[in-house]
Amino acid sequence: MTTSNLRYRYDPLHQDIVCSDAAINDLPRVVDSLGGSRAMITCGPTILSACDVVPRVQEALGSRYVGTYSGVAPHSPVETVEAGAAMAQETQPDIFISVGGGSTHDTTKAIAVLLAEGGDIRDYAIFFEPPDTIIVPPTPSPKVPIVSVPTTMGCAEFSRGGGGITDHEQGRKLSIAGDGVTHRTVVIDGQALATTPHRILVSTAIGQLRIAIETVYSTGRNPIGDGMALHAIRLLFENLPKCKDGDIDTLLTTKTACAMASLASFGGLGLNTATCHHVGGLYDVPHGEANAILLPHTMRYNLDACADRQRMIAEAIGVANSIMTDEEAGLAAADAVDELCRDLELPRTLREVGVPEDGLEYIATATLQDRSLSTNPKPVIDAGPIIEVLQAAY
Repeated sequence: MTTSNLRYRYDPLHQDIVCSDAAINDLPRVVDSLGGSRAMITCGPTILSACDVVPRVQEALGSRYVGTYSGVAPHSPVETVEAGAAMAQETQPDIFISVGGGSTHDTTKAIAVLLAEGGDIRDYAIFFEPPDTIIVPPTPSPKVPIVSVPTTMGCAEFSRGGGGITDHEQGRKLSIAGDGVTHRTVVIDGQALATTPHRILVSTAIGQLRIAIETVYSTGRNPIGDGMALHAIRLLFENLPKCKDGDIDTLLTTKTACAMASLASFGGLGLNTATCHHVGGLYDVPHGEANAILLPHTMRYNLDACADRQRMIAEAIGVANSIMTDEEAGLAAADAVDELCRDLELPRTLREVGVPEDGLEYIATATLQDRSLSTNPKPVIDAGPIIEVLQAAY
């Protein structure tokens, strides 16, 4: 019998994480360590006006602060990237401080790409053709470094590349290439997390649960990613129901679990990630809510191709037993995810969040161009399976 030796690559981020109840106070040291002296904040208008996080960042930066771009919008539209890059061109920062959630962190990455490379941000969109052709445009120019202060459980600040931006002209979300825009330091501040509404915290955490789950059964999985992703699943199931109490330590533990999911994910993701990009981009559905709706359905769709991997997920959740088949354990895991989302009072159907039934075809067509499909356990080469999942979730 022929055996094969263990073989894989694991390329973790070169990135620092600062985590405490008041980690924003460490910003002067962080900025100085990166050689920065002109810090430009990026954020959305709501966080600027609704809480004290941005003023805390400004105060901590002191004389290093040179301005705030507050035009970030949900799903990072192309126009907001262009406006942010124009302000940066005038302000000439040598470091960005990205304050907020995933749209802010992705917008900041795209601003850094456009500022450094010039041209049209669409020039740097990653091309994907099913089942597995990926073309990444070169983006070699040095970028202004980014420091992030996350205020949600989403972890776009940990992802490599230029993130995702929405192009309404093309009717889809674009994945942007971005050598050099990985956030250099992530400042996890418990007080900042506590300013965010509970629904946003738990929905963005479900988005990270999706990353952990897809990481376990991605075709690009590896043992190191398995370890982090499975422990992230355990921690999220344990801590998410307790987040409503607002305890800082619970919030920091939950955010740490979410970070572990992203750090585990460099073997690729899958159908859920690909589809949710375009549910949100086309119909302005919060990314976490889209994941809460679709995740049980994509788990069930993929089950026959990865039942043994979904058993591992069920064991991490605590819903598997020794007499279950792998398929039964996988179904139990999907049901447990569904139940958790309902306990957190997140939406269950696409209809609830305003997606029109005639929009399912548009979502499926856009999803076919999403590179996350390339590592789904079941190859997706036409719109049929995507429509099937969307209809089940409608």
